[in-house]
Amino acid sequence: MATLVRREDYFDAAIEILSTDDHGGLKQAPLCRRLAVTTGSFYNYFQSWGQFKTEFLQHWLDRQTLQLVDAARLVAESDQRLELLIEFACGLPHRAESAIRAWAHSDAEVRAVQNTVDRQRFDVVLEATTGLLGSGADAENFARMGLFILYGYQQSMPQPDLDHLRWSLKKTFADALAVRTPA
Repeated sequence: MATLVRREDYFDAAIEILSTDDHGGLKQAPLCRRLAVTTGSFYNYFQSWGQFKTEFLQHWLDRQTLQLVDAARLVAESDQRLELLIEFACGLPHRAESAIRAWAHSDAEVRAVQNTVDRQRFDVVLEATTGLLGSGADAENFARMGLFILYGYQQSMPQPDLDHLRWSLKKTFADALAVRTPA
């Protein structure tokens, strides 16, 4: 019996491959093997590997950043928004994100999407820290520190338990609350 897959299944399988084999392992044959489909199935969805890569990167941007940013912006209270952003950060596919970040060093298209991801994530965290601290250097520095913690965690080998990431982010933003000037 033939295996039926959806376009999104290719993207999910790509994330799995990136999580285990880095960006060098993300190729058409391993992708099709992982899904137990032929390359003909791949070409039913994508005209070329380049089209797949472009759509995959857009899917990753949409799912792992834009949708999360939009959801976070629905939370009005800055401290609650930061809590939600911490949970979002802990739920990311960290090994895949590390592989994408490494891939961005050698591929301009990947780098452009990575830059968009980084900008979107920074902006939403900065909005929350600004809501706590007011606009200025403190808000910007705490936003950057939170993202540096996330990116550092993603680059760690072996990757520590998620509780360490959660603790570090909560501690950072608790420190931000401590420097907040009373209203």
